[in-house]
Amino acid sequence: MRRGEGKQPFVAGQRGAASLTFKEIFLFLLVFLFPVSSAATAAFSPPSRPAKYVTDNAGVLPPARASALNEKLAAFERETSDQVLFWIDRRVPEGTTLEEFANRSFHAWGVGQKGKSNGVAFFLFTEERKMRMEVGYGLEGAIPDARAHRIDAEIIGPLLRAGDVAGALDAGADAIFAAARGEPYRGTGRTAAEQRRPNPNPVWFFFPIFAPFVLVAIVFAVAAYARRRSPPGPGRGNAWSSSDSGWTSSSSSDSSSSSDFSGGGGDSGGGGSSDSY
Repeated sequence: MRRGEGKQPFVAGQRGAASLTFKEIFLFLLVFLFPVSSAATAAFSPPSRPAKYVTDNAGVLPPARASALNEKLAAFERETSDQVLFWIDRRVPEGTTLEEFANRSFHAWGVGQKGKSNGVAFFLFTEERKMRMEVGYGLEGAIPDARAHRIDAEIIGPLLRAGDVAGALDAGADAIFAAARGEPYRGTGRTAAEQRRPNPNPVWFFFPIFAPFVLVAIVFAVAAYARRRSPPGPGRGNAWSSSDSGWTSSSSSDSSSSSDFSGGGGDSGGGGSSDSY
């Protein structure tokens, strides 16, 4: 056999190619994977779903005004099924933008009813003097970007510049209501939160069965009480007086500041308006 036969031919750069491949993998890991991992760690997470329609993290609303506005927004949902939220804070969180914060929060909270997406969320950041109205898919016809901007710039903005935050939000709510009524949505008389509440105590299910017996017992008790209270002899008059009655005019329930918010599953595609004041 001649010298050199049976050996593999040497390919120039073969060992260098293997070494280069290792370097490429190392550089890929160094340049691409580590920055992506860091960005994922610092990714913005929207805040938890608010418990009320009005959230004032900046402390600029008097409690009574915030409560009244909350009830106003809850009543609007009962009437139309549209959900309108107000979120107030000092500054846009770090690591995000005004638009991203509004859109991702809107999505996470499910503002508006599922299948309708008939929600509006208004965000106000007092120290940066920024505001954003995020509009759900289902109300973009009634509140297009141009109309959202007019509400921000012509109704809410002037009152904010005058220092009347409560008045600005109240007027803004009225303007949003007027625009949203352009869509034919109808409410059920209950908010999404009220519909999700557990059923009342099961004992009320059996009340109609025992009601006749209770009524008879009440009649006998009233008759016995009347005999004890009536003076003897003729002309004893009416055994009942206004002071005997157990009924008062305060029987109406006080539901002020009791309405909670629960998202209905709506979403937004980014429609709305971002403004400053």
